[in-house]
Amino acid sequence: MSASHEAPLADQFRHAFAMRDASALRRLRTHGAEIRHIVNEPMFDFNSPALLVASGRDDVDVVDALLELGADPNRKSEWWAGPFHPLYHARGEVAERLLAAGATPDACAAAALDRVDLLEAMVAADPARVHERGGDGQTPLHFARTIRMADFLLAHGADIDARDVDHRSTAAEWMLTDANDPRKSRLDVARHLVERGASVDIFMAAALGLTDRARALVEADPSVLTLRTGHGEYAERPPSSYHIYLWSIGPNLTPLQTAAKFGQRRTLAFLLRFASPEQQLLVACHEGDGEAARRIVAAHPGIVARLSGPDAAALGDEAWVSNAPAVRLMLQLGFDPGIGEHGQSALHRACWAGAPEVVAAILETARGRALLETRETQFGGTPLGWCCHGSVNNRNPAADHVAVAQLLVGAGVSVPDDMEGSEAVQAVLHGA
Repeated sequence: MSASHEAPLADQFRHAFAMRDASALRRLRTHGAEIRHIVNEPMFDFNSPALLVASGRDDVDVVDALLELGADPNRKSEWWAGPFHPLYHARGEVAERLLAAGATPDACAAAALDRVDLLEAMVAADPARVHERGGDGQTPLHFARTIRMADFLLAHGADIDARDVDHRSTAAEWMLTDANDPRKSRLDVARHLVERGASVDIFMAAALGLTDRARALVEADPSVLTLRTGHGEYAERPPSSYHIYLWSIGPNLTPLQTAAKFGQRRTLAFLLRFASPEQQLLVACHEGDGEAARRIVAAHPGIVARLSGPDAAALGDEAWVSNAPAVRLMLQLGFDPGIGEHGQSALHRACWAGAPEVVAAILETARGRALLETRETQFGGTPLGWCCHGSVNNRNPAADHVAVAQLLVGAGVSVPDDMEGSEAVQAVLHGA
């Protein structure tokens, strides 16, 4: 669906950018100064201009189109905790395009680009720049992608346990992500920082497989196994947001689930010795281990019905990360797909994730079909609405929102006339 020629210019721009349509963006060049003003407006998430958003998507054509429209390569976001620069998340060809267009790296950008040469010159002129604050109030060490860069910063006085402003998290804690993507993973840098003396909590120990550190933490306080990312000390503390683990490790995960997610089998085996039946059940479900899960349920009749709080909503967490084997198993064991924060059902989350296998599993149950038209309470969206929004905003290349839309339509979902989404999803909804 293309934007109307009668729509206001800002709306045309937003639509073309949302669709990642470089050709449509280039057609707006005829608007001269007006489009140059719009392209630099902080109209996207976290008060960001379009170029900053595009710089992290590895979409060279869109970046080029924005630059042709007059996008400022040094225009930062206006985020309260610390502004982001387009170079912070740019890599490869996108980063080269920005630098060629006049982007000027600060200390955080130099660290993110792994340009020790640039940072060395900055620090030689002003040693305090190793403490410089960038996006979210992170330091250059937070942005370091290699051990070489981390060691350079530490050698010049960087605080190994400095915490950012928005998430109250250390550099090593930010690095616990992308375990299965060697292009993005920084686990080796996190492990190196621990060896250099960075602080270690139970999630760090679980993610990095530091079994001896985990043993010491559990023996000192067994309740650490009840912790969850995004809860308790890891929850929001306004104006600060959640601890970074909510994103780097994942939402609502326990230390046991963290060890399982990061493939730390030895550490997981140790933690399971101290885990409650409920914790053991959730790990078995997370791993799709039906035999172990059914054995626990048989030994503790009614255990699923007795789950409360985040434990009761665990099915939605697995849907959020497209874990189809876990979702199927949990549905068979009697987990309720309708339980979730702000009324967000497992179906809502699977639709946002673009996870057709999960959606299909939920819709095969009577309870799941009953959720087809429900609205969550935070945004008032239906599962279809979440699918449409995800089709434009979810950056996971494995997401398949077209297949999800087909399943929803096949299940008889109501399709409002004004429902927005990607062109491919729109075609499904309108029978094209």
